[in-house]
Amino acid sequence: MKIMKLKTNNILTFIAIACLSVLAACQKSKDEPAANANASVMINLSVGDPTEEKVTFAGNRSTQKAVQNIQRSNVYLDGGMTLEVAVTEQGTTISSSNSGISVKGSPKASGSSILRALAYGTMYRVAVYDASGNYVSSQDYQYGITPPSTSIAVQAGATYTFIVYSINSTESIPDIEGRENLSTAKLSNISADLMFFKRTMEIQLGMNNLDAVLQHQFSQITTSFEMDNTMTGVIESISNAAFNPTKVSGSINFDDGTLEFPSEDASANIAYPTSAFGGRTITSDPTFIISPTTVSSNLTIASMVIDSETKTNISILNIKITPGHRYNMNIKIRSCLEEVTSAPLNWNYPETSWRLGGRTLYGIYKTDENKYYESGETIVNTFTAPEANYGFQFDITELDNAFNMKVNGTFIYGTTSTNQIQFEEFGTAEGQAVNIEFQDGSQYGDQVDMIYMLKGTSVNPIIRIVISKTGEVQLFGSKVNNGPLFPLRLKGNRTFNKVTWNSTGSNTVDVSQTVAGKTVIIGRGYGRRTVRCK
Repeated sequence: MKIMKLKTNNILTFIAIACLSVLAACQKSKDEPAANANASVMINLSVGDPTEEKVTFAGNRSTQKAVQNIQRSNVYLDGGMTLEVAVTEQGTTISSSNSGISVKGSPKASGSSILRALAYGTMYRVAVYDASGNYVSSQDYQYGITPPSTSIAVQAGATYTFIVYSINSTESIPDIEGRENLSTAKLSNISADLMFFKRTMEIQLGMNNLDAVLQHQFSQITTSFEMDNTMTGVIESISNAAFNPTKVSGSINFDDGTLEFPSEDASANIAYPTSAFGGRTITSDPTFIISPTTVSSNLTIASMVIDSETKTNISILNIKITPGHRYNMNIKIRSCLEEVTSAPLNWNYPETSWRLGGRTLYGIYKTDENKYYESGETIVNTFTAPEANYGFQFDITELDNAFNMKVNGTFIYGTTSTNQIQFEEFGTAEGQAVNIEFQDGSQYGDQVDMIYMLKGTSVNPIIRIVISKTGEVQLFGSKVNNGPLFPLRLKGNRTFNKVTWNSTGSNTVDVSQTVAGKTVIIGRGYGRRTVRCK
């Protein structure tokens, strides 16, 4: 009897050990699939263009079409200033597989997609669920840092759901709430740039490729302010600018990709780079508009200082924002102006020669004065501009090949009429060497046609000189016939002089040219004053 009892105990012990071994093997299979894996999945990651992508909201999938939409409006401010607003979105539809689609083998994104890479070091996570929705494993990556060969081990013949997500950060990745099952798994209270991808696929033996195209879940809008080239001064500050209404955050469910949002509305503040102000254009960092549906968003600005003028309580209303899309809001700032007076200038003197005292001289013959001017001498045209509270503008439609201007006794450049703003290279001496260029470093005769080869119109001059109400001088130039104007700057350490402009009395303007062969200035100058915008 004693022997039988021992045998019975041994059998029971053996059965218990066997059961524990099976349970341990089952647990190991769930948490460490690599132990019995005979296949692997390589993640090929890209990002869909946020302007054209498929995003799920409350179980409904909407696709933006491959068209360009522009929303335009004007906002009139006191003191003769207007904001011309253009909100644009454009791109190509992403046509890749999406959540709920089961495919075999190695699926790939198809269609004419605009795909982008993540920024170097951006963190993203791949979570794997089995056919029953149970959590299997996850792998964290850093784009461009994690070796491309890093793959996920899985079982051939099995079906898995792969979730890929990121918040476009190089420093953090949010944890999965309710991770253990696909039906409960979600990302909660995300206020950053949430990107998400989901695909279910049957695994083949060996290496499988998962082409994951992350889709942005929240809207992005980048706001740019640009001063029109008829304006003077710079953008000095913009305070308390925000979009509303929006939500402070959103949550996404892994099971069906739907988004959830808090009931309370909030505002999304616009952030600008530290060095943004002090120029004529500024561009914000992207602002996230978090919303469950297409909304009519409003941009409110508490105050902004432009060209030494402060404007307050500005509202740009009814901006249509569709979830998951990227927008650019371009705001052109213009002053509403009228001309006070206009003085035409029409110099077009061909090069000529004449004899004097047995010598042959070269220069021009100025017909309105019945006088010869030798090369190196200066011709001057003087006119008077009446008072104007927004300064003076001179538009040149033809030029060969230099000039200077004196306003109320002060030259806009240098100290004499021979200190010409020179557009053509004749030598190395002051007044002969090119001393003006575009802000991108290009100049006339180098990457741009020679100035004397270009022609403009009264609407689209080739050169525009703008003198502000406070006497600041700015130059703009066109690179092609009748083309748009771009800011010009003096080369080296040269600067324009500040002149005195009389807003309550007359102003004397002298336009001068040093003769160097053919000598041409065709254009007109006019004072400007602000008027009420219509």
